[in-house]
Amino acid sequence: MARKGSPPDMFKKAGMAMAMGTLFLSYILAGGLIGYYLDKWLGTAPWMFFIFFFIGTGGAIYNVFKMAARLK
Repeated sequence: MARKGSPPDMFKKAGMAMAMGTLFLSYILAGGLIGYYLDKWLGTAPWMFFIFFFIGTGGAIYNVFKMAARLK
């Protein structure tokens, strides 16, 4: 069993930190793209983009905090 602060533990935490960054960007990008294409389809520019961008940002922040709580 690995001690706290041992290399396998540090690699696990580094991997989770990289996953958090990827997750954060993907949520924001997905929200922005959904909003962009809905605006093109419905002709409501820029409202759907802003709505889905902020929904994506909120989801990203929520999930990053949830993952960060597991790093303790």
